[in-house]
Amino acid sequence: MSIPPTVLEWSKGFASLSPGVPPCPGLRPDEWAETHRRCGEFIERWGMQAHAAGWETTHLFGVSPALGTIRGDWTGHLLPLTRDVTEVTADWIKIGRGTAYKAHPIKQQGMIPVWKFGR
Repeated sequence: MSIPPTVLEWSKGFASLSPGVPPCPGLRPDEWAETHRRCGEFIERWGMQAHAAGWETTHLFGVSPALGTIRGDWTGHLLPLTRDVTEVTADWIKIGRGTAYKAHPIKQQGMIPVWKFGR
C-alpha cells in the first residue's frame, strides 16, 4: 500500500519543524514540544485513515498566515494537540474527552499549514 501524497506532506511538514522552537505565534514552547510529538504520532497512527476520511491539511494543521494560532477560527483541529487522539471518522476526530467536527467552520480562506508559516 502506497502512502498518499497528502500524508507524505504532513509527515515531511512536521519533520521540517523543530520541537524546540514554536513555528508561529500562539504556541508556547512546552505546548509546542508536546504538539509536535503528538502530531507526529497522529500522522503515523491515523494519517492514512484521516486522509481516506477526507480530512484536509488545513482542517488539521492550518494556521493564519499572519497570526499563527492566536485566532482559534484560523487554527486547525490538531493545533495545539495535548491529548490523545482515539478515533478518526469522516465526520469527527475524538481528542481526549472532546470531539473535533469536520463541519465546524474553522477553515478560513487563506489558511496555511503550520510548517509554511513565515516561509
